[in-house]
Amino acid sequence: MAFDIGAVLRDMASAAGDVLSGEGPKVNSCIKAAIEEEKDALEAIAKARLDDEIDDADMKSQIADEKEALRAALLACEVKGKMAAQKAANAAIKVFSDAVKVALNAV
Repeated sequence: MAFDIGAVLRDMASAAGDVLSGEGPKVNSCIKAAIEEEKDALEAIAKARLDDEIDDADMKSQIADEKEALRAALLACEVKGKMAAQKAANAAIKVFSDAVKVALNAV
């Protein structure tokens, strides 16, 4: 049996894509949840500024605090994204390894 690298690469891409299509929504949900967690604080900052209860400097300071909170929450999402990428890479490499084994056994 000939080793068809083109077919193997297509199968690898398919395997990785299948994993990412399953994991991607989890990462997206994490991002949406992180942003949603900031909703009340950001709404309060906007209201306070629009009602002239705080000035631009106060608003900037409060936004900086919320930015740090959002960044921390998004770091957890980044970890999920890295895990998804690792699972996809593992799936692709398994396809490659299996294809080489099949080709070796056919010789």
